[in-house]
Order: sequence, then C-alpha cells, then structure tokens
Amino acid sequence: MKFRSIYLLAALPLCIPVYSTLTHADAGSLFPSYALAQAAGEPANPNSEVPNKEEFKQRRQEQFRQALNLTPEQVTKIDQIREQGKQARQTQREAYRAAKEKMQTLMASDAGDDELRSQHRVLQDLRQKMGEARFENKLKIRSILTPEQRTKMVELQKQHKGRWGHRQHGQDGPLPE
Repeated sequence: MKFRSIYLLAALPLCIPVYSTLTHADAGSLFPSYALAQAAGEPANPNSEVPNKEEFKQRRQEQFRQALNLTPEQVTKIDQIREQGKQARQTQREAYRAAKEKMQTLMASDAGDDELRSQHRVLQDLRQKMGEARFENKLKIRSILTPEQRTKMVELQKQHKGRWGHRQHGQDGPLPE
C-alpha cells in the first residue's frame, strides 16, 4: 500500500504538464474535430450546444459537398442515391434488430447449440447484406465524382478515421448516409 501511494505521488508532477498542455494549447492542433468545428463556425465547446442527429447529418453533408466542390447536378444525383437507399436500410435494420432479439431470447433459453448456430448465421447474413448495400451506395456515389473529387474523398476518409477511428457497427468512410 505504501508503494502505491509513493508511485502515485511520484507520477503526479508528470501529469500536470500534460494537463496544462491539453487545456492551454491550440485545441485545433491537438483535436482536429475542434478545428473543423471552429472553421464551420460552431462553438469550440461541443457540450455548449448539442445538435440533434439530423442537424449533425445535414451539417456533415454540407461540409462534404463543400470540401469536394460538388456541382448542383452532382448534389442532386447523390441525394437521389441516398434517398433510394434510405428505405432499404431501414428495412434491413429492423430485420437485424428482430434477429438480434431472437438470438438474445435463444441465449437466455435452453435452446440447443444447433439452433443458436443457425440464428448466428442469420445475423451474419444480415450484417453482410447491410455492408454490401453500403458499399454499393458508395460505388454509385463514386461514379458521379470526378477523379480529383475521388482523390479528395479519400483524403477526407483518412482524416475522418484519424479523428474518430472506426465508426460504430463497423461502418467506415465519411460519406453520410
């Protein structure tokens, strides 16, 4: 017990410079998301004004459009692609949620291993179909872009992953859907 408190006291002076660097340094250089927020005219403190999900998606789509310098025709086509996939994604998500609930029910019951494996395969198939649908939408959007815009899109994807890592549920890429 003595050694732990000694180690903690010895480590404390090392933590203070790190904390002061994080609180007083240029937030944009340490946290790229703050730099993006400030460039978009958003408050530096993300907790000061919490936007709802739709506002966030719209703002992200607008940033995407501006960064790629999309023409009005490209914007219209991309919006059509996204709208076409929206209903299909909703149906797929509902089917996945139902299958996942069934799996949880089976796990809690005295179901056999074969039944659990079968339900697991159903979940895997649904996940794969959802991933394929996302990829197909990305391909459709990619076909609308110029080679320069495609290059810029790849740069945006790298920046996006650098800030946030992988998105939830294994989705990657900055394209808002």
